[in-house]
Amino acid sequence: MKTSFFKSCTAAALLFLAFSACSQQETTLGNLHVIPLPQEITEQVTANPFVIRTSTTICYPEGNEKMKRNAEFLASYIKEVAGTQVKVSSETAASNCIMLETDTTLTNKEGYEMDINADRVIIKGGSEAAVFYGIQTLHKALPITNGQTLASLPAGTINDWPEFSYRGFLVDVGRHFFSVDYLKEVIDMLALHNINYFHWHLTEDQGWRIEIKKYPKLTEIGSHRKETIVAPGSDQFDNTPVSGYYTQEEAKEIVRYAAERYITVIPEIDMPGHMLATLASYPELGCTGGPYEVATQFGVFTDVLCGGNEKSLQFARDVLNEIMDIFPSPYIHIGGDECPKERWEACPKCQAQIRKLGLKDTPEHSKENQLQAWFMGEVEKSIVARGRKMLAWDEILEGNPAKSTTVMAWTSPNVRIKSARLGHNTIVCPITHLYFSNPGYNRLKGVSSVARVYNFEPVADELTPEEKARIIGVQGCIWTEWTKDSVKMEWQMMPRIAALSELQWSNPKQKNLDNFLGRLRHQLDLYVLYGYHYKQDIDNVTIDINAGENGQALVTLSTFDNAPVFYTTDGSEPTASSAAYTEPFPVQGSQTIKAKAIRNGRESETTEETLNYSLATMRPITLASEADKGYTFKGATLLNDGLKGDGNYRSGRYMGFYSNNVDATIDLQSEQEISEAFIDTYLVPGDYIFGLTGMEVYVSNDGKSFSKVASRQIPVLEKGSKNNVPCHNTLAFDKTKARYVRIVGKCTPTLPAWHSGAGKKAFLFVDEIGVN
Repeated sequence: MKTSFFKSCTAAALLFLAFSACSQQETTLGNLHVIPLPQEITEQVTANPFVIRTSTTICYPEGNEKMKRNAEFLASYIKEVAGTQVKVSSETAASNCIMLETDTTLTNKEGYEMDINADRVIIKGGSEAAVFYGIQTLHKALPITNGQTLASLPAGTINDWPEFSYRGFLVDVGRHFFSVDYLKEVIDMLALHNINYFHWHLTEDQGWRIEIKKYPKLTEIGSHRKETIVAPGSDQFDNTPVSGYYTQEEAKEIVRYAAERYITVIPEIDMPGHMLATLASYPELGCTGGPYEVATQFGVFTDVLCGGNEKSLQFARDVLNEIMDIFPSPYIHIGGDECPKERWEACPKCQAQIRKLGLKDTPEHSKENQLQAWFMGEVEKSIVARGRKMLAWDEILEGNPAKSTTVMAWTSPNVRIKSARLGHNTIVCPITHLYFSNPGYNRLKGVSSVARVYNFEPVADELTPEEKARIIGVQGCIWTEWTKDSVKMEWQMMPRIAALSELQWSNPKQKNLDNFLGRLRHQLDLYVLYGYHYKQDIDNVTIDINAGENGQALVTLSTFDNAPVFYTTDGSEPTASSAAYTEPFPVQGSQTIKAKAIRNGRESETTEETLNYSLATMRPITLASEADKGYTFKGATLLNDGLKGDGNYRSGRYMGFYSNNVDATIDLQSEQEISEAFIDTYLVPGDYIFGLTGMEVYVSNDGKSFSKVASRQIPVLEKGSKNNVPCHNTLAFDKTKARYVRIVGKCTPTLPAWHSGAGKKAFLFVDEIGVN
């Protein structure tokens, strides 16, 4: 880029919150540095801007209906954002016009060029879709004036194209049903972010949501469930029926609506797993014959389509043929994930088919996994026969599928590497970063939540150039187990979808989180304008506490948009009359810091942090053991920063050790009398996170010669131990004086026999270490 974001903002502020040269009406200047960030921006900061007036005309090529529709979209955006009703015409205006053109000489068919001067704006694209993306850039570059001032655009040029050709977003309507009208709103949200594929997950254990005329029971029976579990791990149900499905005509309407916005709808019929709604409708398609019911809980179920039953295969072919009649998408997604093989291992039909095919267990693939690969391969033949491509989740790699299968890599970031190396075109959507409905990661707040998406790199450095070329796209996903309404849907999407759009569209070499955050305020204001519900903790103050001098804590307060911040240190609620934050400040001793941002009279939620001091808090600390690289975060200082964990081991408030002890030495900086040491841990046995099996304490006055003063053993967690439990481990000893204290916490060596991962290595997550 030729100009920096901050330089252009400064120029804008100085030059154009002013009166235009040809009118006495006040003019507000927009900003070309939108989300997603265009590839190349050159601003002419001394040139006059293009001012949008009621006389402005959007010109499109006569006879091109798509470009006419593009022009109408742009006119509606300008009216919504700037409050100005402009004209639309197929005749070229003499001046003050926005010209929409296609140019087949542009090498990237989704790329566009924009030239802005005081007289006109020209958006020239390699296709009508490319022009639409240019329109979205202009749309987001406009200042929100609501007709109070005239909106204007800085003079300059943009040369832009997407980093990936596949830019997707998934919405699951199987667990919870969403109306046609609301899905149209979602499609508009996707268009705002230059997303070009809407992945529509239509079927689940909990509900079948698309009309199939050859199999009417799928919607008569399979689209209804009697109730839903109220929370993860609960044994309570809400006694509220859930139902709903889309007729084929409604599905075609969604396809049409999306296509007008250059979004392709990819249907997903998940098979052979996640099929309880199908089996409840047609029990003869399962291995046992039932009885089955539409699932009322969430998870992975053992009952799946029978892989050895010809009727099951014919069912899949029939359904997909009707699906392909509805959806013109080049991709048809057939799931392939989370298909347990217990039923197949005991099913005579499945085992007969395995013998017929001559399948044998190999070190890489069980014969049942190979049966699934065969089943999917047969289904793929029907898809290919219609000129389409098959998409599937990455579990399909367990059965050595055909190289023609495009893989969605979701189970971990490493799977994208495996898939590309195996020769598959790959779409990257790891649960760890791009599943916006992931309950664990949804507990991240504010900037940290957005940063987890923004800082993810879709293309792994260790891939060769040939392998990198197989990473064809990036996708975000929302699964609706616990998402029943549009408000929760949207706060899970926004503002993280803004970060996602930069992964999908923008140049990764220009990635800069602070720059992105500087552009995010306007995007949030657009969300508000359009009535979208973004997760408002992004507006909250971030409190960052680090070690200062002589055991002091140094407190830094910030917001993503540099809003005014007010704070207290006595635990009282901050107001506009509280201390205004200007620079980092020191504190010492146990206390509660509260902070609030106030933007034009609008208050954020209160953010607070409580410091709990021990003699070790904020003192120099060194580690003799190595933390897991994925859970190191700030490093050793996390362990004695005085901040208790937040109940989310992924948040950066805990340090994680994989099959390794925690071994820390703290310099108290002067001789102190001590009689107790403690290690606070966090227990999530379901995620292989166990507690301590022992503690040891050593003391020294010179930091070189240490003597053991105490030790204890701690029993391994018992069967039935709950998840997400903080544990305060203490070790008392006779009073002794020391300057240096070494504290060792013993990691559980291997998972116990009662655990599903028995014999595997365990994690140890440590919150705080201290002495009293």
